[in-house]
Amino acid sequence: MADDLYDRPELYDLVSPADPEMENFYVEEAGGPGRQVLELACGTGRLTLPLARSGADVTGGDLSQTMLATARQRANAEGLAPRLAQLDMRDFELGRRFDTIVVAANSLLHLTQTGNHLAFLAAAARHLQPDGRLIFDIFVPSAWILSRPSGERQLLGLFEHPELGEVRIEETIAYDPISQISHIDWYWSRPAESDFRHTRLEMRQIYPQELVLLLERGGFALVERFGGFDRRPLTPTSMRQVVVCAAK
Repeated sequence: MADDLYDRPELYDLVSPADPEMENFYVEEAGGPGRQVLELACGTGRLTLPLARSGADVTGGDLSQTMLATARQRANAEGLAPRLAQLDMRDFELGRRFDTIVVAANSLLHLTQTGNHLAFLAAAARHLQPDGRLIFDIFVPSAWILSRPSGERQLLGLFEHPELGEVRIEETIAYDPISQISHIDWYWSRPAESDFRHTRLEMRQIYPQELVLLLERGGFALVERFGGFDRRPLTPTSMRQVVVCAAK
Protein backbone atom coordinates (compact mmCIF):
# COMPACT_ATOMS: atom_id res chain seq x y z
CA MET A 1 0.00 0.00 0.00
CA ALA A 2 1.34 3.42 -0.95
CA ASP A 3 2.16 6.04 1.67
CA ASP A 4 0.62 9.50 1.59
CA LEU A 5 3.09 11.90 -0.03
CA TYR A 6 2.07 14.66 2.37
CA ASP A 7 2.44 12.74 5.65
CA ARG A 8 6.19 13.41 5.81
CA PRO A 9 6.75 17.11 5.13
CA GLU A 10 10.53 16.86 5.48
CA LEU A 11 10.61 14.20 2.75
CA TYR A 12 8.21 16.14 0.55
CA ASP A 13 10.48 19.17 0.83
CA LEU A 14 13.40 17.14 -0.53
CA VAL A 15 11.70 16.98 -3.93
CA SER A 16 10.14 20.46 -3.67
CA PRO A 17 12.95 22.71 -2.43
CA ALA A 18 12.90 26.49 -2.45
CA ASP A 19 12.87 27.91 -5.97
CA PRO A 20 14.09 31.53 -5.94
CA GLU A 21 12.87 32.21 -9.49
CA MET A 22 9.38 31.00 -8.63
CA GLU A 23 9.37 32.94 -5.36
CA ASN A 24 10.48 36.14 -7.05
CA PHE A 25 7.78 35.85 -9.71
CA TYR A 26 4.93 35.33 -7.27
CA VAL A 27 6.16 38.01 -4.85
CA GLU A 28 6.46 40.51 -7.70
CA GLU A 29 3.01 39.61 -9.06
CA ALA A 30 1.10 39.19 -5.81
CA GLY A 31 3.12 40.41 -2.84
CA GLY A 32 3.98 43.70 -1.28
CA PRO A 33 2.84 45.73 1.74
CA GLY A 34 -0.88 45.58 2.33
CA ARG A 35 -1.67 43.18 -0.50
CA GLN A 36 -4.36 40.62 0.33
CA VAL A 37 -3.13 37.25 -0.92
CA LEU A 38 -4.66 33.79 -0.72
CA GLU A 39 -2.30 30.91 -1.46
CA LEU A 40 -4.03 27.59 -2.07
CA ALA A 41 -2.20 24.27 -1.70
CA CYS A 42 0.35 26.19 0.37
CA GLY A 43 2.01 23.05 1.76
CA THR A 44 4.88 23.68 4.13
CA GLY A 45 5.01 27.38 3.30
CA ARG A 46 7.82 27.62 0.77
CA LEU A 47 5.87 30.37 -1.03
CA THR A 48 3.69 31.52 1.89
CA LEU A 49 6.69 32.76 3.85
CA PRO A 50 8.29 34.83 1.05
CA LEU A 51 4.90 36.44 0.39
CA ALA A 52 4.53 37.22 4.10
CA ARG A 53 8.07 38.63 4.22
CA SER A 54 7.11 41.04 1.42
CA GLY A 55 4.56 42.64 3.72
CA ALA A 56 1.50 41.04 2.15
CA ASP A 57 -1.44 39.96 4.30
CA VAL A 58 -1.30 36.25 3.46
CA THR A 59 -3.76 33.42 4.03
CA GLY A 60 -2.48 29.94 3.23
CA GLY A 61 -4.85 27.05 2.70
CA ASP A 62 -4.10 23.36 2.34
CA LEU A 63 -5.92 20.05 2.66
CA SER A 64 -3.18 18.52 4.82
CA GLN A 65 -3.04 19.42 8.51
CA THR A 66 0.46 17.92 8.67
CA MET A 67 1.78 20.25 6.00
CA LEU A 68 0.04 23.23 7.62
CA ALA A 69 1.61 22.39 10.99
CA THR A 70 5.06 22.56 9.41
CA ALA A 71 4.22 25.86 7.70
CA ARG A 72 3.04 27.27 11.03
CA GLN A 73 6.25 26.20 12.80
CA ARG A 74 8.39 27.81 10.12
CA ALA A 75 6.37 31.02 10.17
CA ASN A 76 6.62 31.23 13.97
CA ALA A 77 10.39 30.69 13.79
CA GLU A 78 10.66 33.78 11.55
CA GLY A 79 8.21 35.86 13.52
CA LEU A 80 5.71 35.82 10.66
CA ALA A 81 1.97 35.43 11.12
CA PRO A 82 0.18 34.31 7.96
CA ARG A 83 -3.31 32.94 8.47
CA LEU A 84 -3.33 29.19 7.85
CA ALA A 85 -6.49 27.19 7.25
CA GLN A 86 -7.33 23.62 6.35
CA LEU A 87 -9.51 23.70 3.26
CA ASP A 88 -10.33 21.96 0.01
CA MET A 89 -9.68 24.26 -2.94
CA ARG A 90 -12.71 22.80 -4.74
CA ASP A 91 -15.15 24.22 -2.19
CA PHE A 92 -14.23 26.69 0.53
CA GLU A 93 -15.64 29.84 2.10
CA LEU A 94 -13.39 32.29 3.94
CA GLY A 95 -15.83 35.20 4.09
CA ARG A 96 -13.50 37.73 2.46
CA ARG A 97 -12.01 38.72 -0.87
CA PHE A 98 -8.40 38.92 -1.98
CA ASP A 99 -6.35 40.94 -4.44
CA THR A 100 -4.65 37.79 -5.67
CA ILE A 101 -5.15 34.05 -5.40
CA VAL A 102 -2.06 31.94 -6.02
CA VAL A 103 -1.84 28.21 -6.76
CA ALA A 104 1.80 27.32 -7.40
CA ALA A 105 3.94 24.37 -8.43
CA ASN A 106 1.48 22.24 -10.44
CA SER A 107 -0.96 21.95 -7.54
CA LEU A 108 -3.94 22.43 -9.85
CA LEU A 109 -3.01 19.22 -11.64
CA HIS A 110 -4.13 17.26 -8.58
CA LEU A 111 -7.69 18.14 -9.58
CA THR A 112 -8.33 15.28 -11.96
CA GLN A 113 -11.90 15.96 -13.15
CA THR A 114 -13.28 18.85 -15.16
CA GLY A 115 -15.99 19.29 -12.53
CA ASN A 116 -13.25 19.78 -9.92
CA HIS A 117 -11.62 22.50 -12.02
CA LEU A 118 -14.91 24.32 -12.49
CA ALA A 119 -15.71 24.08 -8.77
CA PHE A 120 -12.27 25.50 -7.97
CA LEU A 121 -12.73 28.37 -10.42
CA ALA A 122 -16.15 29.18 -8.93
CA ALA A 123 -14.68 29.23 -5.42
CA ALA A 124 -11.77 31.40 -6.59
CA ALA A 125 -14.12 33.87 -8.28
CA ARG A 126 -16.12 34.24 -5.05
CA HIS A 127 -12.95 35.21 -3.20
CA LEU A 128 -11.42 37.70 -5.65
CA GLN A 129 -11.79 41.45 -5.58
CA PRO A 130 -13.45 42.83 -8.75
CA ASP A 131 -10.01 43.69 -10.15
CA GLY A 132 -8.31 40.67 -8.60
CA ARG A 133 -6.09 38.12 -10.31
CA LEU A 134 -5.77 34.35 -10.18
CA ILE A 135 -2.17 33.26 -10.80
CA PHE A 136 -0.89 29.70 -11.15
CA ASP A 137 1.68 27.54 -12.92
CA ILE A 138 1.33 24.05 -14.40
CA PHE A 139 3.41 21.80 -16.62
CA VAL A 140 3.01 21.73 -20.37
CA PRO A 141 2.30 18.02 -21.00
CA SER A 142 5.36 16.23 -22.38
CA ALA A 143 4.66 13.63 -25.06
CA TRP A 144 8.05 12.07 -24.41
CA ILE A 145 7.47 11.62 -20.68
CA LEU A 146 3.87 10.46 -21.05
CA SER A 147 4.79 7.85 -23.66
CA ARG A 148 7.31 6.03 -21.48
CA PRO A 149 6.52 2.35 -20.74
CA SER A 150 4.29 2.31 -17.66
CA GLY A 151 6.49 -0.03 -15.58
CA GLU A 152 9.82 1.56 -16.45
CA ARG A 153 11.53 3.26 -13.54
CA GLN A 154 13.28 6.55 -14.21
CA LEU A 155 15.52 8.42 -11.80
CA LEU A 156 13.65 11.44 -10.44
CA GLY A 157 16.62 12.61 -8.40
CA LEU A 158 19.18 12.13 -5.64
CA PHE A 159 18.60 14.12 -2.45
CA GLU A 160 20.55 14.53 0.78
CA HIS A 161 18.60 13.97 4.00
CA PRO A 162 20.23 14.88 7.36
CA GLU A 163 19.28 11.56 8.96
CA LEU A 164 18.63 9.14 6.12
CA GLY A 165 21.66 10.08 4.05
CA GLU A 166 21.38 10.05 0.28
CA VAL A 167 17.80 9.42 -0.80
CA ARG A 168 17.21 8.10 -4.30
CA ILE A 169 13.77 8.53 -5.85
CA GLU A 170 12.70 6.63 -8.94
CA GLU A 171 9.35 7.08 -10.66
CA THR A 172 7.06 5.24 -13.00
CA ILE A 173 4.31 6.93 -15.00
CA ALA A 174 1.26 5.25 -16.47
CA TYR A 175 -0.62 7.76 -18.61
CA ASP A 176 -4.25 7.31 -19.58
CA PRO A 177 -4.82 9.39 -22.75
CA ILE A 178 -8.60 9.15 -22.40
CA SER A 179 -8.83 10.67 -18.92
CA GLN A 180 -5.55 12.60 -19.42
CA ILE A 181 -4.46 11.44 -15.97
CA SER A 182 -0.90 10.40 -15.19
CA HIS A 183 -0.72 7.70 -12.52
CA ILE A 184 2.66 8.30 -10.89
CA ASP A 185 4.52 6.09 -8.41
CA TRP A 186 7.61 7.21 -6.53
CA TYR A 187 9.98 4.64 -5.00
CA TRP A 188 12.27 5.97 -2.29
CA SER A 189 15.57 4.26 -1.41
CA ARG A 190 18.49 5.00 0.89
CA PRO A 191 21.86 3.27 1.30
CA ALA A 192 20.57 0.97 4.04
CA GLU A 193 17.19 0.15 2.49
CA SER A 194 15.79 -0.06 -1.02
CA ASP A 195 12.21 1.07 -1.58
CA PHE A 196 11.73 2.09 2.05
CA ARG A 197 8.85 4.29 0.93
CA HIS A 198 6.34 4.20 -1.93
CA THR A 199 4.14 7.18 -2.71
CA ARG A 200 1.51 7.54 -5.39
CA LEU A 201 -0.15 10.55 -6.97
CA GLU A 202 -2.41 11.34 -9.87
CA MET A 203 -1.96 14.41 -12.05
CA ARG A 204 -4.33 15.63 -14.74
CA GLN A 205 -2.54 16.85 -17.83
CA ILE A 206 -3.94 20.13 -19.17
CA TYR A 207 -2.88 21.14 -22.67
CA PRO A 208 -2.36 24.83 -23.49
CA GLN A 209 -5.36 25.21 -25.81
CA GLU A 210 -7.55 23.21 -23.44
CA LEU A 211 -6.57 25.51 -20.57
CA VAL A 212 -7.93 28.59 -22.35
CA LEU A 213 -11.28 26.87 -22.93
CA LEU A 214 -11.41 25.60 -19.36
CA LEU A 215 -10.82 29.08 -17.96
CA GLU A 216 -13.49 30.55 -20.22
CA ARG A 217 -15.98 27.89 -19.19
CA GLY A 218 -15.21 28.66 -15.55
CA GLY A 219 -15.84 32.39 -16.01
CA PHE A 220 -12.21 33.56 -16.27
CA ALA A 221 -10.30 35.38 -18.99
CA LEU A 222 -6.63 34.89 -19.71
CA VAL A 223 -4.67 38.08 -18.99
CA GLU A 224 -1.10 36.87 -19.55
CA ARG A 225 0.59 33.53 -20.05
CA PHE A 226 4.32 32.89 -19.94
CA GLY A 227 6.59 29.94 -20.65
CA GLY A 228 8.57 30.39 -17.44
CA PHE A 229 8.91 32.40 -14.26
CA ASP A 230 11.27 34.77 -16.08
CA ARG A 231 8.25 35.81 -18.19
CA ARG A 232 9.61 34.33 -21.40
CA PRO A 233 6.95 33.72 -24.09
CA LEU A 234 5.10 30.42 -24.20
CA THR A 235 6.58 28.47 -27.13
CA PRO A 236 6.43 24.87 -28.43
CA THR A 237 9.50 24.06 -26.33
CA SER A 238 8.17 25.54 -23.07
CA MET A 239 7.90 23.11 -20.16
CA ARG A 240 5.66 25.28 -18.00
CA GLN A 241 2.57 27.46 -18.34
CA VAL A 242 2.65 30.44 -15.97
CA VAL A 243 -0.81 31.96 -16.03
CA VAL A 244 -2.39 35.24 -14.92
CA CYS A 245 -6.16 35.44 -15.33
CA ALA A 246 -9.14 37.44 -14.14
CA ALA A 247 -12.80 36.68 -13.46
CA LYS A 248 -15.11 37.99 -16.17
